[in-house]
Amino acid sequence: MVNRYIYGFIAVILTSACGFLDIDTPGIVSNDKMFENGQGFIDAMDGVYASMADDGLYGKELSFGFIDEIAQLYFNDYGEGETTLTKSIDLKYRDADVRARIDAIWSGAYNVISSANSIIDNVSGHSYPELPRIEGEALAVRAMVHFDMLRLFAHGAERPDAEAIPYADHFSITPFRRLTVKGVYDRITNDLERSYKLLSESPEISGRKPSYVYMSKYAAAALLARVHNWAGNHEEAAKYAALALEGDFQFTRDEQVKSLFKGYLADRECIFGLHAPNMYLDVRSCLYPTRLTESMLMVRDNYQSLFEVSTFTSTNNDYRYQACFAKRTWTKSVTLCVKLYDKNYDEDQIVPTGRIPGPNLIRIPEMYYILAESAYASADREKALEYLNAVVTARGLLPLSAGDIDTEAKFRRKLVGEYIKEYWGEGQIFFIYKRFNMDMDGVNSKHFTASDEVYVLQLPESEYENGEERK
Repeated sequence: MVNRYIYGFIAVILTSACGFLDIDTPGIVSNDKMFENGQGFIDAMDGVYASMADDGLYGKELSFGFIDEIAQLYFNDYGEGETTLTKSIDLKYRDADVRARIDAIWSGAYNVISSANSIIDNVSGHSYPELPRIEGEALAVRAMVHFDMLRLFAHGAERPDAEAIPYADHFSITPFRRLTVKGVYDRITNDLERSYKLLSESPEISGRKPSYVYMSKYAAAALLARVHNWAGNHEEAAKYAALALEGDFQFTRDEQVKSLFKGYLADRECIFGLHAPNMYLDVRSCLYPTRLTESMLMVRDNYQSLFEVSTFTSTNNDYRYQACFAKRTWTKSVTLCVKLYDKNYDEDQIVPTGRIPGPNLIRIPEMYYILAESAYASADREKALEYLNAVVTARGLLPLSAGDIDTEAKFRRKLVGEYIKEYWGEGQIFFIYKRFNMDMDGVNSKHFTASDEVYVLQLPESEYENGEERK
């Protein structure tokens, strides 16, 4: 199979977190002009980050939008008949409207990859002091986006020889052939190892604050931990998770968890996130509208059992639950996800001092979960419990006991439960289901048995040879 996606010229979004480019044609920048100095490379990289924050990617669809819809976190029974939203939730991937959403994610992702490649390819021949760091950032982005496409459109590590996705490792108008699952894993880890080395050896670029809206050595290490964990390489996953946690990170605790997000990056908990100043518009329309609409994401009806609300006491009360949900009554009572909604920002468009609006893409709880899983795989249950409890107790709950994880099934149930509680609205829950090949209970008594039809999205039509049938 051939990747028939045609890469265009690098597109630089001018409303980036930092720099602006003076260009002749909006959206099109020649290499000669873009890369004539170090600042051009910085501006180009800022454009890549801005592209990632688009609502077709991590600003919505790969955070609280499509990826969480197919994880069965939401439903919508407003009105009659099917909508694109209800068909997405019902996993009707072949439907034309749903197909359009999926194809847009794919094309948006490879546009980001193409832009990152343009930066990487142009580093050679220049000696600006900023370049090693910028190259490291671009490599990490390239690897991250490929990895998310792999997780969506290919089999897991249990099928290493299965055909997967193209790995675009340079800027080109020539189509890229699809690699095997293992082939893509190898390219991803190679890119991230190069990125980690470059970012470890390169000083930060002055004026780019806060550091967690740019790829850092800690973000590269966290991505390596995530990738190795997905592949079942527990020793390597633990090594890089520990390296990621060497940064200046710490848990937000107690009541402060209730205001940890609200559409902003989680400050000391965030290893990598994106600046997305307009994300609140999608949050408001989808998660917190002023009335019932066909596009709103109503929280699924068993959310309380997922958070184990029946076990709450005055001393065992999950602050994540309190931060996540609120009931509203219009023509009927519905539960809304308020985790990402800041009423004051919505009404006044004033960002509180020290807060950055946008999606959290890597946070420290995941590193503790990876360390716990790695420890459990090596039969160190005591250490696994310690890592899990680091998160559990920070969220207002009493620590788990040894009996809570004394079998593999119980440990996995606790681990998956923690991911659900921690990452609602952040685009990670579908992937934990897929990695463990779990059945999913849908809304309205629907049930989805784990299968390729559920967990392997089809590539766009353009990625198939003429006459080849989609599987």
